[in-house]
Formats: sequence, structure tokens, C-alpha cells
Amino acid sequence: MRTRRGVSLVEVLVASVLLAVGVSGALGALVTAARLRHRASVREAVARRVEARLGWFTLQGCATVDTMVADASAAIEERWRVTRSGAVARLDGRARSVDGGRPVRLALVHERRCP
Repeated sequence: MRTRRGVSLVEVLVASVLLAVGVSGALGALVTAARLRHRASVREAVARRVEARLGWFTLQGCATVDTMVADASAAIEERWRVTRSGAVARLDGRARSVDGGRPVRLALVHERRCP
């Protein structure tokens, strides 16, 4: 009996299928990672905006203000309202992304005593 060198057509087909499955899995993982990275950056931008508004409220929160800020470059829409009841000022706010993907929403309620 003589041994043949090389690979058969069946072995090539099986190897091709296994390689295709592996490559498609890797591409799927890359797409998912890119989507999650984008959503994380949007969440971070919304959180930074809310943090900035909370800092503003800490400094100037005793003024009663209704405001809506929309920044097209950051694709974040904010709605804030500061109300006063006696010596307590209350900040009610909402920020959300409007970049076309699934929106990221963040709500904030904060109170502080005013002189």
C-alpha cells in the first residue's frame, strides 16, 4: 500500500468551513465591541454634562431658573428646572443623547439649603 501526499478535497472543504466560522465569529465580536464603545462614550458625555450642571447648581443653585440647553455638536439635549420652596432649592433635570442610536437618558434630582 502506497501513502499519498497532500490533502483531499474533503479536508480542504472542512478546513474552509472551520475557518469561515472562526472569521465570522471574530468579525461579530469586533462589531459588538465597536457598538459598546460608542454607547459608552455617549453615556460618558451625558454624565459629564449632568456633572457640570450639578457643579453649577452647587455654586448658583439658589437662583430660580428654567432652562433648556441643546448642543448639536455633542448631540445631547438637556432640560433643567430649579425651583425654590422656602430655604430649599431643588434641581430637577434630564439629559439625553439624540445621536440617532438608542437614546441614553439620565435624570437628576438634587436639593440644597439656601441662605
